[in-house]
Amino acid sequence: MMYTAITLNGDTDIYFNDQLLFRCLTIKGFFKSKFYIEDVSKRKLLELEIRDFLGFNKKYFLKRHCFEKEVDLYKFKSKLCLKVDNDIILLNKKIRPWKFEGDFIVNNKKTGCFKNKLTFFESSFTFDFYSDINTNIYCILLFSILVIDEFNTQPST
Repeated sequence: MMYTAITLNGDTDIYFNDQLLFRCLTIKGFFKSKFYIEDVSKRKLLELEIRDFLGFNKKYFLKRHCFEKEVDLYKFKSKLCLKVDNDIILLNKKIRPWKFEGDFIVNNKKTGCFKNKLTFFESSFTFDFYSDINTNIYCILLFSILVIDEFNTQPST
C-alpha cells in the first residue's frame, strides 16, 4: 500500500498505488483562501476556509465534509489538529531547510511519516505508515491542508 503526493503552488494530487485518489485545490484571496478536496469524479469531499491577515493569525473554518466519520479542525498549542471521531491527529514537522517532512501522530503515538523530494517545478512526497489503520487517509488529509503554506507561490487575487 503506497500513498504518494505531488504539490505545485499549493495544489496537491494524492495517489494510491499510482492512481489518482484526491485532488486538493486552493483558491487564494487577499484575506481568505478556500481549500477543497475532490475525488476523481470531482465530488467535493471537504471544503475549508482559511482566514488570515497578510499571512498571520490564520484561522481555519471547516465548511463541510462528506466523510462517514465526524471530522473537526482545531488548534492545540499552535498546531493544527484534526479530530476524527475520537482520534486526534497532528503532524510533527521536522526542521529541514527547504523541505516539508515530518511524522504523523495519532492519539500521541507516531503512526507514520512523510518524506519530501524537491524538483525545480514541483514537490513530491511519499507516505510511510507503520500499520494499516483507518486514520491513515485522514493523516494525509491533514497533510494536504498544512502543505498549502509550504508551496503556495500563487499571488493573491
